[in-house]
Amino acid sequence: MCGRYVIARASGDLLGGVELEESLTNYNVAPTHTVPILVDHPNDGGFTREIHGARWGLLPVWAKDESFSSRAFNARSETVTEKPTFRHAVKSQRCAIPATGYYEWKKSTPSTGGRTQKTPFYVHPENSDDNIYFAGLYEWWKIPEGEHAGEWLLSTTILTMPSPGESDAEKFSSETLNELGELHDRLPIPLRYSGDDNDELSVWMRAQEEADVAVERIRGQAYDVAREWVLTEVGREVGSVAHNGPELIQPVERLI
Repeated sequence: MCGRYVIARASGDLLGGVELEESLTNYNVAPTHTVPILVDHPNDGGFTREIHGARWGLLPVWAKDESFSSRAFNARSETVTEKPTFRHAVKSQRCAIPATGYYEWKKSTPSTGGRTQKTPFYVHPENSDDNIYFAGLYEWWKIPEGEHAGEWLLSTTILTMPSPGESDAEKFSSETLNELGELHDRLPIPLRYSGDDNDELSVWMRAQEEADVAVERIRGQAYDVAREWVLTEVGREVGSVAHNGPELIQPVERLI
């Protein structure tokens, strides 16, 4: 995620009968927190879809301690097949991170000059019943010492790409893409979900394509998915994980 926080859906059927556990509900997620990930496992010629809790911030098998994950909660799609942190996972350990949306802060400078101001926005599908499914990777990391030594920790990261430019907004006739480009220079990559075996979400998670081909595929459809999103200004409380609840995603009220 480009921004620090992601929103997990509180409840409801996500995909094919897979349901989010109440313990994974979070309206203000920060790196190293636990997030839900969707994975597809081969099963009798088909695939079984499962949901698991994973640490947000990838831990490659060679990481010396858990603190490494705080530096790997995003993976740049341009270099993900080359970077040692991600190149193992991108080959076959691909997942999706379901969310109702995410927070991002827009920087602006007052026309009168002075300090740069930051305004938080909640980015989400126009239909509040829909989810965003971010392209992700996962790894299993063996805890080397301490109370849980020898146990395996599941971790994840979200792929990002450059935000849309003016030409992209014009191509899709989308004001949303223009707003996303002004909001941040990076975009978390969404996966198109239609409910069949050939949608981008399924193709990505089943990892039957070569990594570089798969990454280019999801980059190619990202703006078409993102153009259906909405940006809603929200309160500054989202800046602290001490605040956590559905009120965080409500539009900010301003006095005129």
